[in-house]
This record gives sequence, structure tokens and C-alpha cells, in this order.
Amino acid sequence: MSRPRRHRQKPSGQGSAWFLLDQFSVQDIERWTQFRDEILRFHWDYYTSLAYQRSQIADDLRKALLEATEGPFQFSKWQRITKYKYALDPLSVRGSLTDPGGRFNIGDINPAQFPPFPALYVAVDKDTAPQEVLSQNVAPGKESDALDFALVRPDSIAVVSLSGSLDSVVNLKHPAKLEAFVNLIKDFSIPDHLTDMAKARRLDPPKLVRDTAQLLNVLLQPNWQGWPMQFDVPAPCQIFGQLVAQAGVGGILYPSKFNSKDCLAVFPQNFEDTDAFVQLDDVSPPTVRVRRLDAKSRLES
Repeated sequence: MSRPRRHRQKPSGQGSAWFLLDQFSVQDIERWTQFRDEILRFHWDYYTSLAYQRSQIADDLRKALLEATEGPFQFSKWQRITKYKYALDPLSVRGSLTDPGGRFNIGDINPAQFPPFPALYVAVDKDTAPQEVLSQNVAPGKESDALDFALVRPDSIAVVSLSGSLDSVVNLKHPAKLEAFVNLIKDFSIPDHLTDMAKARRLDPPKLVRDTAQLLNVLLQPNWQGWPMQFDVPAPCQIFGQLVAQAGVGGILYPSKFNSKDCLAVFPQNFEDTDAFVQLDDVSPPTVRVRRLDAKSRLES
């Protein structure tokens, strides 16, 4: 692709300057379109290659994840942030199903290829919840200002206090328990054509998880949204969430990317035939439809 060219022009009779910020040809557009399509194809092939290898050992992966769980996990007066439009339905999971979804659930990326599934996200305190949902980083020692920093964005939000109990969670703060899972995926392979394509296009070479440290690095990647938003495939952390949810686990406990405090992704679709629940701590407006989410209650998707 040709380099952008900048020119300074002064139209006759005018004192102000005009700037041409960029210039490209039809051929430039065609080359960019071809490059874009190749990048999308690369990431699709990358995803499908690993998806096929996971499918061959699906039962073993499920067993390894179930063996890695802890529980029951109880939490009290944790905090949940919702967008204002969900303020009267604070236990709704609809927001998690929008594109691209959340860290550990798949949203409306491409329903035909990647069926969406929901998650309910909760944080341990009010210092952490706004940072997580609005992606506002607060400097150490300024945690009490978290909400002020979050409100730099114009979004209206609602903050609710929740308590609950899950029969089982995968706790990413105890990665040693995922060693059996890693042992199953560490011998996956990358097709040669993907390695060659990455080299030809000067892309980062495709990588595989070989140990628990690498797994955590992938799952807690701060900028995980790049995969679903740019390449139309789920991020590795979303795929992990899918595997955990499909195993029937109640949720994933993980450290905040901002301050390492506890956050929780809850899979309410797995509450059936369990005593798991999440409920509001405070008296709610009379129009709030669901105050307690458990095996008996149902939310509209």
C-alpha cells in the first residue's frame, strides 16, 4: 500500500492553508481489500484448526475442567454495574449477548458460526466494578476515585449489590488446578500454511499454550476484544469460557485486569438442578422483575 502523502496548498486569494491528508488510488483500495480478506482468512483458519483439535478430545477437556473446579463458592455484597437501560432488570444477561460479548462469553459475533451464550459479571467491590465494565484504569492508591474515573465516559450506569452461591467455579487464582487441562492442549499443532502465511504477511507467528503461565496470560489479556471485533472470531478467553460453561460449571473467578481484585463471570444457564443463586441485596423498585436468579427463575434472553 502506498504511503500517505501530505501537501500544503494555498488557494489563490485566500490566506488559510489547505492540507491534503491522504491520497490513494483504486489499486490501493483493491490491494487493501485483498490484504484484509487474507488476514480474516488467516484468523479463521487459525480458529478452525484449533477448534477441530479440541473437538477430538472434548470429553477429556470437560473432565479436566470439572476436576479443576472449587466449590461451593459463596459471595456477599459484591457489586454489579449495568447500563442504565437495564437498571430495572439488574440480573439480566442480555447485555452480555451483544457484540462482541464479555471476556468469558461469546456475544453476537456471528451466531451461525459461534452460538452466543450469556454470563453475568460481578466484582468484589465498588472500586473494581466500574473499572471493569467501563475500562477505566485507576492508579494505585486512587481506588476510592474509581467511580469518578469511570464517569469520564458519558454512559449512564446503575450499581447494585449482589450476594450468591455457586456450586462450582474455575478459580484462575489457582492455576495449578488447570495443569491437566493444559496437558491436553499443549501438544496441539499449527498447520504449516498458517506459519508460512504469518511470515509472508509479517504477522506475529501463531502461538499455542504450553504451560499454565501462558494459559493465564492468554485468559487475562487486557485487550482481548481485538479478536472478535477485528477478525470476527472469538478470543481465546471467550473460547475457554465456552468450554467451562459447556462443562456445566457455575462460573469463573478471575483477577481484575486493573487491580487484581476478584471478579466473577457467572453462567446462570448452569443453575438447573443445583442450589446456585444470585440475588439482590437491597430493596428494589416494585417494577424490578427478577430479584433472585436461580434454577426456578427465568430471564428473557
